[in-house]
Amino acid sequence: MKFNKNFLQTFSIIAFLSGLIFTACKKEDSLVMPASSQRLSLYLTDDPSMFDSVFIDIKAVEVKVDTFENHKRDDHFGDNDNDRDDDHKSRDEFGKWDTLQIHPGVYNVSKLRNGIDTLMGTVTINGTIRKIRITLGSNNSLRMAGVSYPLNLLPGINDYLYVKVNGNHHQEAVFGQSSLWIDFDISRSIISRGGQYYLKPVLRPFCDKNFARVKGNVLPFVAAPLVTVYNNTDTANAIPHPNGDFKIRGLKEGVYNVLYKGSNGYRDTTLFNIQIQKDGEKILPNVVLTK
Repeated sequence: MKFNKNFLQTFSIIAFLSGLIFTACKKEDSLVMPASSQRLSLYLTDDPSMFDSVFIDIKAVEVKVDTFENHKRDDHFGDNDNDRDDDHKSRDEFGKWDTLQIHPGVYNVSKLRNGIDTLMGTVTINGTIRKIRITLGSNNSLRMAGVSYPLNLLPGINDYLYVKVNGNHHQEAVFGQSSLWIDFDISRSIISRGGQYYLKPVLRPFCDKNFARVKGNVLPFVAAPLVTVYNNTDTANAIPHPNGDFKIRGLKEGVYNVLYKGSNGYRDTTLFNIQIQKDGEKILPNVVLTK
């Protein structure tokens, strides 16, 4: 069978162009394909308050996963996305909700202090986490001075708690295993009105890789000290163990002051201009409060 020269040239050009189109399609596909599958572990910890115990009833935990990398999103961290739209409006249209495998029940978050955390659940995801949604039950309470009080949601607050996640900034991944921590800021989450206590949850995501930690020791125990690490943009608290040790996680990198607030007649002490770096643990000087 014979082919003329013009036909062969035309065929070669078509084949070349087809190769370009195929390559371009493959490249475009590589931009929109879901990210590699990873196993996410979600942990809960507490920025404590002076209550004896705080019990939070957790019914379900979900993560919203965006499986596409290159489309224009309304659903990125820090925007004005209306969480109540729940995937039914244009401002909440991207991604899907995956449910974590958890043990539903009442968590004593007061025990999750000084660097202690608890595993809430795990899930296999294929994409980028945009939000976390925690569903609360009604069996929330607190104890103070040995007395138990009901802890109802503040009027106007529903039982869905949303946490916006800034991609990989709030999580750390090693060999397909990803971890993310949620700080339940009890000191800001409980409001007292008319002799009753209400819950208005304040939740903050973090990971040790992109956030900072501090640890130290303050005595005596009878001073009942409260440690506050603060600057113009960030504040966190710690209630030391009886031996004086304390630890605070999830701080943004920066320069902080550290207030050791004493009770029972003991005077306060403050350390100034403490430089704290991410992915590191700042060890503070030991402090002894005096009367």
